[in-house]
Amino acid sequence: MLADDTLDVEMTEFERIEAEEEEAKRKRRIAEAATGIIQRLQGKARDYVAARKLVEERWLEDIRAYQGKYDPEIEEMLKAAARSGSPRSRAFVKICKSKTDAWEARLSDLLFPADDRNWGINPTPVPSLTESAERAVKAMQEAEQIAEQKTQEANNLSANGADATAALNEATAAGAQAVAARTAAQEAQGRMQEAKKRCEAMVKEIDDQVTECLYPKRSRDVIRDGTRLGVGIMKGPMVANRAARTWGEKEGGGFELSYKPDERPEYLRVDPWHFFPDPNATSVEDMEDSLERHLPTQRDLRRMVKTLGFDEAAVRELLEEGPGNALDVDLNYLNQLRAITGEGDAIKGRYIMWEYNGPLERDEICALLEACGRTDDAKDFAEHGDILDEHMVTLYFCNGRLLKLAEHYVLDSGECLYSVFSFSPGEASIMGARGVPNLMLDSLRALNAAWRMMLDNAALATAPQIVVDKKQLTPEDGRWRLSAGKVWVRTGEDMGSQHRAFDVFNLPINQAQIAGIIELALKFIDEETSLPLIAQGEQGSHVTQTMGGMTMLFNSANVVFRRVVKNWDDDVTSPNIRRLYDWNMQFSPKEEIKGDMQVEARGTSVLLVREVQSQNLMVIATQWTGHPILGAAVKAYGALRMAIQSLGISPDDILETEEDFKKNLAAQAGSAEQSPD
Repeated sequence: MLADDTLDVEMTEFERIEAEEEEAKRKRRIAEAATGIIQRLQGKARDYVAARKLVEERWLEDIRAYQGKYDPEIEEMLKAAARSGSPRSRAFVKICKSKTDAWEARLSDLLFPADDRNWGINPTPVPSLTESAERAVKAMQEAEQIAEQKTQEANNLSANGADATAALNEATAAGAQAVAARTAAQEAQGRMQEAKKRCEAMVKEIDDQVTECLYPKRSRDVIRDGTRLGVGIMKGPMVANRAARTWGEKEGGGFELSYKPDERPEYLRVDPWHFFPDPNATSVEDMEDSLERHLPTQRDLRRMVKTLGFDEAAVRELLEEGPGNALDVDLNYLNQLRAITGEGDAIKGRYIMWEYNGPLERDEICALLEACGRTDDAKDFAEHGDILDEHMVTLYFCNGRLLKLAEHYVLDSGECLYSVFSFSPGEASIMGARGVPNLMLDSLRALNAAWRMMLDNAALATAPQIVVDKKQLTPEDGRWRLSAGKVWVRTGEDMGSQHRAFDVFNLPINQAQIAGIIELALKFIDEETSLPLIAQGEQGSHVTQTMGGMTMLFNSANVVFRRVVKNWDDDVTSPNIRRLYDWNMQFSPKEEIKGDMQVEARGTSVLLVREVQSQNLMVIATQWTGHPILGAAVKAYGALRMAIQSLGISPDDILETEEDFKKNLAAQAGSAEQSPD
């Protein structure tokens, strides 16, 4: 019996060792599978970087033009001329910076005024609710008329001594129908008011959120990128990567600072140099996946373990390895950018970390979850995930190591979190848009070439060319240079006036001809950038005397602005606010803000025309509202509010609310009725 027990123990120990070996093999397979997935994504990142080389070269040209620097070829030509003893002017007309900054400032001012929003939200069912309420009110009025008619008929029959029982029954039935119609009308109007109330609450909530996350500031940064490079990228909404600071009272007295996770939504500006979308995509909707490059320090990685939930073991390995071997991706653009702006050498001591947003297969997600030690999540995903479903994930990796996997996308809608603003959209790819510097680049080169020619010509023509006959004279001091009061000794015979010892030649100054080239280049720049002087606040040589003429000029100058602002509305405002609405519908605990609504971008419809609509609104407010016939069709309060707002003044600071306005009107009407003639 003892021998059998020993055999059972030995068999159990053997099975345990065998199970441990099987588990170790399984973990190795999972690790190898996860490593293969990360290596595939790392290779995709290299491919995306290589596919965008031409775009980045164009961006470097644009940055040189904006900073007032010549291309390397022209710079080398000018240096070679200086080395050969014939130095040439290196002046650069920095008009590219002024044109680009003017576009940036004008767009920022139009899209983000201090007293209005460039977006709005309307409840989707309002039109149907309004029609339903109108139909219910109309049905109520018809039912009340029928009930009143039937009652009158019954009363007439009774007054004439006739049998009015049937008529009374019909009048009673008509009265019941009128009551039901009145109830239906009240319910329809109540639903409409509830939808509007929820919509107003949602607008206030989103307005607070975009203010807290500095959305206007981030947007102005995106506009700056768009005007300079052609594209600007905004990302969000995301859970804020920061902790909320709170001061609380300690038990023993005093106060202490504590931190808690901040779950408010946040928007971020993404550096276009670090954003790599699907190279084959022509729009965000057409984009299958995207990669964003981050350059964290060791301190950033330590912080991301706590704030973003990065894998602790993987971060430890990265910290032990150090960033020295991390720069496996070409970051030469940083060297060139810093050389252009004069900011020193490229950054050092940084890791290359990638953020992948896109689809993965179900088996790949399970393998990555297993590699992260999340066995239960992997089993749950394998059981409930459908192979036909598209599984969008957010994944962070660095140096072949998986740092974090979010197997569920931020929004249930699956909408991409990136918005790409295109200043002048390209034809073949998302990142092919052109900025202001690129649009005017050829004319800027012609302008600079003409300006250098004018300066070189002026330098040569300022002083005359002196011809000296050395056979006839020699300098007393032995130096063949002209100077004031210099003595020359005649050494030859007088050859007459035809053979003078000194001859003076003045080179022609071609300033007028070259100025024509400069003026033509400036005209081309205005045309190419669609930013004439009138759009920059100057009238130029043609002074407009009438308000109508000025309005026509502003309308003409705003044609292209409308197109660019419309690009912003379509590319940034609508998707960003729509995603923030989805975020609130999905995560907000406030039930009073939820409902079926739609986003409205108002950049072109409201903000852009403000400069020319102010006078028209004042005419409407002062003349039409008091008109004996048209006044009934004009919303007086709304017209006055828009007129004040178009002047750049907050209506809330000087206007009563619409409810108080109606009360004041009623009070005035009552006082007028009670006053004696």
